[in-house]
Amino acid sequence: MITLQDYFGDKPHPTEYNLNALTLLYRVNNLIAAYTTDTGKMPEINPITGSQVSGSKGGDGGFRLPTSTTGSSKSAHKLGMAIDLYDHGEHLDKWLDAKPDALIKYDLYREEPASTVNWLHLSSRKPLSGKRTFKP
Repeated sequence: MITLQDYFGDKPHPTEYNLNALTLLYRVNNLIAAYTTDTGKMPEINPITGSQVSGSKGGDGGFRLPTSTTGSSKSAHKLGMAIDLYDHGEHLDKWLDAKPDALIKYDLYREEPASTVNWLHLSSRKPLSGKRTFKP
């Protein structure tokens, strides 16, 4: 289970972003539980972060500070509405390819797998295209 501590780390953030992150993590953790129930496997833990969050320890796989240069300047990460999951081997992406309704069920959006090799970007914010799987 991904916690607020895993997501925010020690990064200062406006208190109102906690609700955004709680909503996101509720959806993501339920999607991960469905994956585990369906496959009998738990997603791998990132050996660097010690959690299912991708990237480096204290990095930008979870919340991003407004000054972060990772990704878009309007990134949903900067609002507590997106996360990058460690997905070495693309197991979660392949499962989502086979179960596209899971994104609808958990009201999540993902970047296309070709753009996120060995990690999976999920967001609770609808992209401009409105597509559940979108090109960044």
